Amino acid sequence: MADLKATRIVDLALVALVFLAVGWAVAWAVYGRLPSVPTLVGLPLVVLAVAEALAGLFIRRRVAEGEVGAGLHDLSPLTIARAVVLAKASAIVGAVFAGGWAGFLIYLVPQQDRLAAARSDLSGTIFGLAAGLLLVAAALWLEHTCTVPPESRADGGDRHDE
Repeated sequence: MADLKATRIVDLALVALVFLAVGWAVAWAVYGRLPSVPTLVGLPLVVLAVAEALAGLFIRRRVAEGEVGAGLHDLSPLTIARAVVLAKASAIVGAVFAGGWAGFLIYLVPQQDRLAAARSDLSGTIFGLAAGLLLVAAALWLEHTCTVPPESRADGGDRHDE
């Protein structure tokens, strides 16, 4: 069975960069026809980030206490695997939103002196960008808390296939 690799920051940066370009292009092409950006536009991402951070705390504590296994009150390995999948997906979603809002922000900043709408959309755009980055950070931390230290693996640590 192949080991699941940790999410790479460079991969997330590439996703964010692609969506930065998309966000800027959308803003450039249709900004005047878009509705205003609500100030709390990134709130769902913040809620998800907080939930993942809390899940990370819970999993970290249970792993540290050795409560991972098949016992009645142990944390199921399947639950940890699901948390890793959630973390990986959330990191990508956070990178998509952070990149998109960053592109939008790059378009808005030069426009704020001549467009009142651009000035009013700045706070929501900045909050959306921050929420995306917060989700990336929380997701990466959750993924990290699900990592089993090599010394506690069932096979006795690092394997060297010969």
